Amino acid sequence: MNLPSSVYLYGDDQHLSPAQIAAELARLSAEQMPASDIYGLGGVVEEVEAFFARQLGKERALFMPTGTLANQLAVRALAGDRRRVIVQDVSHMYNDTGDACQSLSNLTLLPLAPGKASFTWADVESVLGRTESGRVAAPVGALSIESPVRRLAGELFDRSQMTDICEQARKRGIRSHLDGARLYIASAYTGITPAEYAAPFDTVYVSLWKYFNSLNGAILAGPKEILDGMFHTRRMFGGALFNAWPFAVLARHYASGYLDHMKNAIAVSEQFIQNVGGADVRIERVPNGTNIFRLIVPVSRAEKLRERLSGQQVMLPGSVREGNGMVFWLQVNETWNRTTGPQLTQQFRDALQG
Repeated sequence: MNLPSSVYLYGDDQHLSPAQIAAELARLSAEQMPASDIYGLGGVVEEVEAFFARQLGKERALFMPTGTLANQLAVRALAGDRRRVIVQDVSHMYNDTGDACQSLSNLTLLPLAPGKASFTWADVESVLGRTESGRVAAPVGALSIESPVRRLAGELFDRSQMTDICEQARKRGIRSHLDGARLYIASAYTGITPAEYAAPFDTVYVSLWKYFNSLNGAILAGPKEILDGMFHTRRMFGGALFNAWPFAVLARHYASGYLDHMKNAIAVSEQFIQNVGGADVRIERVPNGTNIFRLIVPVSRAEKLRERLSGQQVMLPGSVREGNGMVFWLQVNETWNRTTGPQLTQQFRDALQG
């Protein structure tokens, strides 16, 4: 059962039920009387685009139905006639889109740093040197950086490397894109604002549903020269929803104040992390990580843990056995604000002993 008072120790959002989301949308619509869009143009969608453009420090923002499309249209536009694009080997764009950039936009993705969240300008230069030495000209037109990295449990791309890469790339005429699907989570953990994160990049994408509870949608922000008229390309790719206003209304509501709410939830989680560990209960943090960490408990004490905590409206994710321990990958989200660090710690201790 999805209860408003439940604490979810997994996922990035608030785990709202369809009934809760429908009720919230009805309430917000009655209060705000939002104007509808038509194929994503005008109305409250345009207002929310302007809202996120300000938040991200960019001239323009455009609603996209998915992050996959936002990322592809960004690098497609940035690359122009130079069809090679540098990406992380572990990135969503390279691994999880069915080669969409290659198949649909005739781009060649060049992956760097296998298994690592970050790469360096030296890594980029090695690729540039190889492409420039080829007998057929095939220059690099753009690069993309994903941070936090989903496939590495929310690890952040090294900040100093990020700014250096964007600066050096600009000098070489290479434009840059930030896949910031979970950018607001990174900001809550680091204190670096979304606009500061996005500043070195030409374009940036943020998700509207991962933690803003909007069901669908993404925002792509950047300069007007890139985004003005991109709604035509969005429609060409089948991405022009006739009505996107429900997603816009929800996203703006939950984005307002999100960073403060998430910082409070992080404070709760830090108290829990500091106090729940013991001789046979361990916490393992992700190096340079964000809201994901590992809780490891003995197999013998984990069997009833989920059931006992569920009875107290604390929801655990699934677990994986490693040796004599059961590993739970926990995620911090806004529902952690429904408890306190000491209370959650005591609930865990009681559930493990019960």
